[in-house]
Formats: sequence, structure tokens, C-alpha cells
Amino acid sequence: MTNFLRRVVTITASFLLMLRMRRLMPDYHDRLDIDTRLTSRGVIEIFRRALGFLYPQQRLLGVRLVLVTLIFTIGLCLPWFLKIVVDHGVMQMPIQNLDEMLYPFFMFPFLQAVATASPLDITLYTLIALALVFMLVGYSGNTALEANLAEGADVATQSENKVSSGMSSAHGLIGLIDLSVAIRLSQRITHHVRQVLFGNMSRLPLTTLQQQRSGDAIFRVMHDTPSIAGMCHALTVNPYTMVFSVSLNLWVLSMVYGNTAPELVWVGFTAVIITLILTSPLANWMRKASQASRSSGSATTNDLEEGLKNVATIQSLGGGQTEQEKFRDASKESFKQSLLLLLVRNVVLWIADNIHLLFQTLGFWIIFNGIIDGHLTLGDTPVILRMYSMLYETSMQFGQIWIEQQDNAAAARRVFFMMDHDSESSSMADITRSVPGIGAGIRFENVSFRYPDGREALSNISFSVNPGETIAIAGATGAGKSTLAYMIPKFIQPTSGRVFFDDTDITDFDITQLRNHAAYVFQEHQLLTDTIAANLRIAKPEASLDDMREACGQAGALDFIEAMPEGFDSWIGRGGGTLSVGQKQRLSIARAFLREASILILDEPTAALDPETEASLLKALDAEDNKKIVIVIAHRLSTIRHADRIVFLKDGRIIEQGTHEELLALQDGEYRRFVELANA
Repeated sequence: MTNFLRRVVTITASFLLMLRMRRLMPDYHDRLDIDTRLTSRGVIEIFRRALGFLYPQQRLLGVRLVLVTLIFTIGLCLPWFLKIVVDHGVMQMPIQNLDEMLYPFFMFPFLQAVATASPLDITLYTLIALALVFMLVGYSGNTALEANLAEGADVATQSENKVSSGMSSAHGLIGLIDLSVAIRLSQRITHHVRQVLFGNMSRLPLTTLQQQRSGDAIFRVMHDTPSIAGMCHALTVNPYTMVFSVSLNLWVLSMVYGNTAPELVWVGFTAVIITLILTSPLANWMRKASQASRSSGSATTNDLEEGLKNVATIQSLGGGQTEQEKFRDASKESFKQSLLLLLVRNVVLWIADNIHLLFQTLGFWIIFNGIIDGHLTLGDTPVILRMYSMLYETSMQFGQIWIEQQDNAAAARRVFFMMDHDSESSSMADITRSVPGIGAGIRFENVSFRYPDGREALSNISFSVNPGETIAIAGATGAGKSTLAYMIPKFIQPTSGRVFFDDTDITDFDITQLRNHAAYVFQEHQLLTDTIAANLRIAKPEASLDDMREACGQAGALDFIEAMPEGFDSWIGRGGGTLSVGQKQRLSIARAFLREASILILDEPTAALDPETEASLLKALDAEDNKKIVIVIAHRLSTIRHADRIVFLKDGRIIEQGTHEELLALQDGEYRRFVELANA
């Protein structure tokens, strides 16, 4: 009674929480994936797309289906060996007139072989045969061999375990092989999905990447992708297993017991229908609960990643307590949503268990009524009980496929959303024109740009840059300098107007080839947690040690690199954390030099350099500018003054152009005022 009351309280609480969840779905600060609604038609479309990732693994899928067929075919004889032990070993009934005995034809050879043996020998031979079958498949169908990976109740650990999870319907040697194939199939599908997803996310436009939370991106790639492998199993291997198992057992029951099997079939079929009717209304709640659980989990991951990434700033400003409270609230919300998802699953399980109890009782009544009436022997009991048990369990699993896949569907929706998001590769899919060279240089023609939130960054920008020319783009913070430079390698594209490369609109060029002609040094240094050589070879994978030494010498980085214990093979910390700001800047510039691109774009290249290193860098640029276009974004006057021409921006517009001397000569000029403020 206590357990019953506890179960009633749990189910009541589950429904109340689900009703509350239905009224209020939390906002997890998603700025891209806003509309998370998913209809039944949408779920079916997700199923179709998920199965597309199974096609490349059709050979492995075929192996699994063959193994499943072997498992249930070999395991078919298990209950009949038990019948032989009971009827002819224990009850000592003679083996004669096989055509009149209740045995399937595939047991006749064994029965004929032991027909003349004593009851004790029959028992011994039968147990040996049972042992051999157990070595191959165990008690197949009624047991499951799983990876048994440890996990918690949260979505993250459960999803990550799906990568290496698997299940076989048998123990024994064949069951072990089947489990290994199942795990390998899950891993290959997930690996493929992760590759496609990461590939598309890595090619998202900068304006999109600036809105995408890094923690959410990690959660989608690591924890949402395994759901697609789960769906592939659930929609192919599992239905095949169910249909084959049920068909095989019903065929044997009908063949041996005649009219007994149809009653059991109707019991199992009715159980499937009732399970579907009672659990289908919960499908929408399951999807919403899973979506909320995953969104809250990704929000927690994002808070953790950002907190650790900016730990120096947080510590310096005394914001540790605030960040701890922020993470605590996010983690608490994540656990709450995981609990809601768990409760929805428990409601479904409770309904299925009670249907199980009802129809199991009815099925057993049919079986034992036949035994009491004398139509069956005592040895028929384990046969029919096993076959009915397999029939019922398979029917219940089939009835729950739809509801159980709602969780996977919610995760797969998040994966496909990012796969379908417009990326540079999708928007340039039909562009194959190669880039001949800088030729006539670069020309901006009435270029304007607005960010997705409506902010205007540039307005009617028109100017040109000739080969061999160094241009300095100057202006106050927020004037649009970096936005303007981003357009040259097509990190972003104009809202209106055009950018020409060698008198050809850059939208006509293949994006990969275009970027092969440009080297961009960002204001925020982008370094990997790897060796110095590995960071340099991002720009030129085939670069030799001499190539790297020359580039680092030009950038003023060679001295500090050679002073490190392992030189170019020295490891640097996360994001170059073991290097000073100036060293990171010089290494980034050296990487750009190593690329040998015809366009060199430097965003604040001398901000962290001492005067001597700055002079060395400017001298290196002088040696380069007769071969290429150099665009420098700077606030430092010594760097700006070094340029052949200065383009001065204010509020996204070009206010003035000219040399340093020409712009200083303008009495009320904006550049002159900029210089006076800098020298004040």
C-alpha cells in the first residue's frame, strides 16, 4: 500500500509539473534558435532526415540485421529444450510418434537422436544442448546485453553515453558481437553528424557567430548529435527485431498449438493499440520537456565556459560572487528541467507497466486454462510462457517507439537547425570563379552595412586601394573600421553597394580562393593550445623551419621564440596564455607574413609593441608593400603616419582621405582634431 501511495503521489506531481511547464516555457537567451516548436509532422520529417545518416553505414546495418536474425533463429529452440527436460526427463514420457507430439519440425532431429535414451540421459543431452545454445545467444529475446555506461539523470551525460551505447537481444558470443557492431554503428553515425554540424557551424557568417553562444554550440555538437544514432536504431533495427521476433514466435505457436496462438495475438495487438492511445497525448509534453532540458543544459555550459574564459577579468573586478550566483541559478534550472523530463518519462512508464499487468494477467489466464483443460502438458508451460512473454514485451516496445523518440526528436531538431542555418558555403554554393590576382587592386563602391539588429555600421563607403599601397584606416572607436576590413575577405557582405577585386565583384569569386589571397591579423589574438610551429602552420601547412624563421624575424618574434626551451616546438597555453600580449601579437603577425598573401590586413598591429619592435615591423611592411596591398587599422599615430594614404572614418562614413601631411593641413579637419587629442 505504501508503494502504491508513493506511486500515486509521484504521478500526480508529474502531471502538475507538466501543466506548469506547458503554461510557461523558460527563456534561455537563445538569439538564433528562437522558435523551438515541433509538431508531429515535423517529427516525422526529422525521422526521414535522420535515416539519411544511416545510408552510408548500410553495410554495418546489414551485419546487425543478420546477427539479429541469427539470435532469434538460434534462440527459438530454447523453450523446446526445456519442454523435453520436463516431459521426457522429469515426467519420463516416452518419445514416440513425433508427428502427433507438440513439437516444431526443427526439433525432430534432436528428438530422434535421444528417443531410445533413458530419461536421465535425455536430461543430460538436453542440458548439454542448452549450454551450447546459451554460449551462443544466452536466453535470447528475454534478456538484453548493454554497454552499461554509468550516467546521471541529466540530459548531458545520458546523451554523451549514447555515442558508445548499444544493446543486443542476446548474451553469449553472438550477443557480444552484436553489441560491438551496435556500438560501432552508433559511433559512426554520431561521428558523421558531428562532422557535418561542426563543418557548417565553422562556416557561419561572423554576424551569426557573434550571436551564437559558445556553450550552446558545444552542447549541440557533443550532446545533441547522439540522438540521431538513437533514432536510426529505433526506426530500423528495433522494428525489424520486433516484427521478426513476433512473426517467428507466432508462426511456431500457430504451427504447434493451432488455435491457441490467435488469442495471444489479439491480446498483444490490443496492448499495442491501448499503449499508443494512452501515451500519444504525452508526446507533445515529452518534446517540450526535452527541449527545455537541453536548452537549460546548454545555457549552463555557456555560463561555465564564459566564466572560465574570462576568469582574469572576473577576479580583477571582484565579480566572483556574482558569477557563482549566476552559474548556481543556471545549474539549478538545468536540474529542474532534467527532473521534469524524468517525470514525463515516468508517467509513460507507469502507463505501460499497468497495461503490462492487465494484459499479462489475461494472457496467463488463457495459457493456464488450456493446461487445466488437458490440451497442453506441463512441459508446454515454459514454451508458451516464454513465447508469450516475448510477444508481450515486443508489443509494448513497439507501442512505445513513438513516445520514446520524442526526446531524440527534440535534440535532433536542435542539430538540424544549425545544419540548415545559412553558412558561407551554402550561400556561395554555385560560385566557382577563381581569383586571378590583385591586378587592379580593391575598390569599394557605395558600400553600406547594417547588423541584424538594425545598427548601421557603414554608409556609402567609396574608395580604392592600388597594388603596392599601404592604407591606414583610422577613426574613433566604433567608427566602422574593422567592419570595413571584414568585407575584403568576405567575412561579412555589404547590405548595399559592391566591393571589387581586380575589377570583379567579390561576390562572383569562390570564397576559399579569395581568402587564399588575404591574410587577416585580428585585434583579438587567435591562438591555439598547441606548439608555436603548429600555430604558424595554420597559415601554411607545408612551411619549413626556415620559412617560419624568416616570417618570425620580420615580425620581431624570432628572439623570444628561440629563447624558449624547445623553440618552435614549445607549447603555449590556452589561447597563448603563456605568452605576453606583445608576444602573441608578434606571433599573429608572423603567421600572416608566412601566408604570403597578396593582401595583408592588420587590425591594431602595433598596439602592444614597444617602439623598437614597432619600428622593425614597419620596416618589414615597407619591404612588403611593393608586392602587395597592406591595410592597417590603427589608433597609434606612428603607425598611421607610416601609411601611404589615410582613410578617416566617423560614424560609418569616410570624412577625409589623404596623406598624414595633407590631412593635418586641414584647419578644421577631423583627422587633425584626432591627432591633437592623441598628442594632448
